[in-house]
Amino acid sequence: MAFNPDPYYRDPELEKLKVSDPDSTQAIDKFNAPPPGHSLTDIPGDAAWERPPVYTDPEEAMGYIVERVEKPEVEENFLRLLLAGTPIEAIANTVVFSGFQEGYWTPDISELLKPAVALHFVGLALENSIPATMYNVDPEVTKENNRVSEEDVLSLMEQRRPDMFNKLMYAADLLLEDIEEAPEEDMEGGMMAVEQQEAPPSEGFMTMEEEELV
Repeated sequence: MAFNPDPYYRDPELEKLKVSDPDSTQAIDKFNAPPPGHSLTDIPGDAAWERPPVYTDPEEAMGYIVERVEKPEVEENFLRLLLAGTPIEAIANTVVFSGFQEGYWTPDISELLKPAVALHFVGLALENSIPATMYNVDPEVTKENNRVSEEDVLSLMEQRRPDMFNKLMYAADLLLEDIEEAPEEDMEGGMMAVEQQEAPPSEGFMTMEEEELV
């Protein structure tokens, strides 16, 4: 089984697991969450990420991640996740965020580690011939969804810039007229060219006799 070239492949079984149970407390009560500001009541410095980090050098932090990932039992679990269709982007984000929560590095080091961690898992998938998934969401789909549609642009232009809208519509009408007339002109030009090619050379009877005498 070769590496899947489609970076947006989704395992249907894995997608079903992401759907929350409709009878769960979270689905029934949307306000079942900690109140805003609850973290301000915690003891300062009690969390690991509030203390000085263990690693301040990204290379040392990456070495620690590789050492942990390459343990047989840990690597096997990651291979199972890759085989199940878990995106490498999600795995890399989880690894670096977990390290931040445990106080191994700071948030800025986490951002520097994400590309290197993702490439490590890409290599791991290639070595084991796993059709891995790269991204959580298709970047092109996200870009297309965030783009203002042409219909909205024309609607706003008609309301706020009617002069430009009228010019644009007039230019579009002229372009359509040219497109509709172009095939007829091309057909007439083609017929004339065929007639010119098929017409035999005009030679008189006297000319033929002169050529024979010569």
